[in-house]
Amino acid sequence: MLSKIAIVVILIALAWGFEEVVVSPLETGAVYPEYSSLRSDPMGSLALYESLAKVLTVERLYKSRYQLDAGSGTTFFVLGVDPAPWSKLEISTLEEYEALTRKGARLVIAFLPVSRPIPVEDAWSEARWHIRFIDKRLKGGQEWKIIDEKANALERPLGNGSVVLVGNSYPLSNEGLRDERDAALLVKLAGPAKEIIFDENHFGVAETGSITKLMRKYHLEGALAVLALVAGLFLWRSASSLLPSRAPRSDQPVSGRDSLEGMSALLRRGIAEKDLVRVCYEEWKKTSLNEHKSLNIDAQDPLFDHKNVAAAYKALMEKL
Repeated sequence: MLSKIAIVVILIALAWGFEEVVVSPLETGAVYPEYSSLRSDPMGSLALYESLAKVLTVERLYKSRYQLDAGSGTTFFVLGVDPAPWSKLEISTLEEYEALTRKGARLVIAFLPVSRPIPVEDAWSEARWHIRFIDKRLKGGQEWKIIDEKANALERPLGNGSVVLVGNSYPLSNEGLRDERDAALLVKLAGPAKEIIFDENHFGVAETGSITKLMRKYHLEGALAVLALVAGLFLWRSASSLLPSRAPRSDQPVSGRDSLEGMSALLRRGIAEKDLVRVCYEEWKKTSLNEHKSLNIDAQDPLFDHKNVAAAYKALMEKL
């Protein structure tokens, strides 16, 4: 009984651990970086994604920006960008962004809150876009205009489109929308958009054809939990029978046949009835030859073929 209870406890612990390690992170999106639109916890941006999806066409980008066919009427969100590495961004990445705005797209880049001033020598793209972080805030050239002071959001035209930089992306997070919902800021950032695209590729979430991608695309996290439950039940079934236990055996020994009954059964199976007297006589003669040397009964004597075994035995005893 104790072993069955231990097995049940172990299975419950395994199911709980599987749910915490695999299922729960997939459901909440905690496996993704902060400000990912796949996260539903306070540090994600799923609330922004779903809110915009109610009024506009909203998609996620899992491939290269060069493969994106986005033009006028498309707003491209890049959230949760670390400003320190971005200040040294490669020209090739800037060219990818400029290719989008050249087609008329609107590019919104929201940075993580700056905890320390970024050195001037690390000032990012100042020569190309005329923008830098100064005293934890974005400062731009004459091309830039402030569209929201609180969020430190600046905008400038670029190509046939526009670029918006947001120094503090907290208002776009799930927690920020819950505590300090700023609809006016969202309208300013989205602009005259008909389509919104959230860039997940810069988080490293790219299309690879993996099982994880399919699960995320078709929302199969629940199916994974069901499979885990079925596997647990299978292990439980293999370790313990679902049928009621058998009644305990009696301590009294089970009596069987004695040696005489066993010999009788053996003789019945191995010797025909008509040959029984002759076989017994021949075996007896082998062991008693010295005592009955004068005895000379032919094995072909008719009495051995007597159909009545008892009568043949009686006639044999009279000759002995």
